[in-house]
Amino acid sequence: MGLKSCVLSPVVVVNVDGSLVQHPLTCLGSFNREEEGWRRDNDWVWRRDGEEDEEILWMMGEQEKRGNSFLVNLEERTGGGIFTCHSLDKTLLKKTMVLVKHLDEQKRILEGSTGKGYMKCSTRNYQGEFHCSWKFTPTHVGTVMFLKVARGLSDAENVSCSVDASGQQWTCSSSSGQSDIMCSVNSSGLGVSCVDRQYCPYAEETDRITLTIYMRTNYLLEEYSQRFYLSEIVKPDKVSIKEVNSSTIDWSYPVSWNSPISYFPLTFQVKEIEGRERKNGCTCDSPHTEVRTTVHTTESSQWSVKAKVTVCVRAQDALCDSPWSDWTEYRRSNKGNKRGRQKKQKKKNVSQ
Repeated sequence: MGLKSCVLSPVVVVNVDGSLVQHPLTCLGSFNREEEGWRRDNDWVWRRDGEEDEEILWMMGEQEKRGNSFLVNLEERTGGGIFTCHSLDKTLLKKTMVLVKHLDEQKRILEGSTGKGYMKCSTRNYQGEFHCSWKFTPTHVGTVMFLKVARGLSDAENVSCSVDASGQQWTCSSSSGQSDIMCSVNSSGLGVSCVDRQYCPYAEETDRITLTIYMRTNYLLEEYSQRFYLSEIVKPDKVSIKEVNSSTIDWSYPVSWNSPISYFPLTFQVKEIEGRERKNGCTCDSPHTEVRTTVHTTESSQWSVKAKVTVCVRAQDALCDSPWSDWTEYRRSNKGNKRGRQKKQKKKNVSQ
């Protein structure tokens, strides 16, 4: 009696801790340890309807093995792969991908550590959007196999996630309705951009967002998680500086920042750099330059500019200890003074 073709492509994830793990795969039906079976050539051969099932053929490269089920040997970070079973005429019956999930925190394909984290997450405002990025170690490159994101620990356990045909767009929602978050994996494979469609910028965040990425390289799977409030990762865009007159500048809130500003206030830091340290710019924080650098904190958006001083301005959410924006640099133009010096030199030459 022939076997009916019913190709499936399940993914099996097996946790390993360094010791040998043997995981059973079955071609037809489900695995049941209480079934009667016996070993032959280090494989399990199962009874089916009282008879040994010799009509099923497992193919692994050039190797062939008979029987409805056999054990896959997994150890350390190896042993995973794609396993197919066939009828005797080589018709494909089932294909299974086995991934190894190693529990060793010291061996990772992403740069970082357990303490500092493996992902960097940020948002530019309180609109419900956020972005998380990562870097691979020099010897590894992986892809996002699965993504899970939710608000609150209870929803993180009960959230249901689905992916579109491209494999890049994920939607995660919970039965409670508290979580409804859509994420898109960047084309570079080095980050993910998400939007919380249930988020309200005027309400207090009661639960953190939990983002979990399952990263695959070859047949190894690693899990990375990050938990945060948007208020913990909000980083405003750079402020825009304009010159009011020869001695005064002011700056405006980033266009991307929330309004009204009375409800979403920003605090500003102003750094004044003098002397030769000016050539190093706003981002240079070398210890030996600190003597000639002064940093002020202010709620005002206007500043008096001294001669021969570079002014740097950055912003932070006034109500949260979240990241500062990048610096915006202002250097007072000396064109007017240069023209004045040229006129004086010209008069001097005429008089001579």
